[in-house]
Amino acid sequence: MRKKREKAKTIHRNKQAGFSLLEVMASLSIFLVLFLGTSTAIIGSTYLSSFTKHKVQAMYWAQRYIEEQRRLPFASLVTLPSASASIDTKSTFTASADDFKGNRVVTIIPYANDANRKRIQIEMNWAEKIMGGQITLREYYSTDIANESQLN
Repeated sequence: MRKKREKAKTIHRNKQAGFSLLEVMASLSIFLVLFLGTSTAIIGSTYLSSFTKHKVQAMYWAQRYIEEQRRLPFASLVTLPSASASIDTKSTFTASADDFKGNRVVTIIPYANDANRKRIQIEMNWAEKIMGGQITLREYYSTDIANESQLN
């Protein structure tokens, strides 16, 4: 009787249960391809977001500078040497990762055939960190300013 009970307790396993090594390898390969694609997209969008933010900040700085120059007397518009330019984006007055830090070059070009007009050209450049490296980006802005007191 004892032997019959022991046989009844024996669990019969199905030899087909579970995943084969080939199925596991195939599913891991698919997961790896999807994971790499997603992580590349995330890294790319982070870089693009930083670039766009800094480009807008450079444009803001250039626009602000141009508007300041428009308020000055026409004769006082002169070329400035290269200097640093920064924008405190969070009003913290401390250096933070969100702040725009770059270099600006302002050139004032008088028109050869019109003494009452000048062109302001602004070059903004800054460094972006990407994939463990660093690249320098440049943006150019320009506008014309007229001596309104001398215009008809």
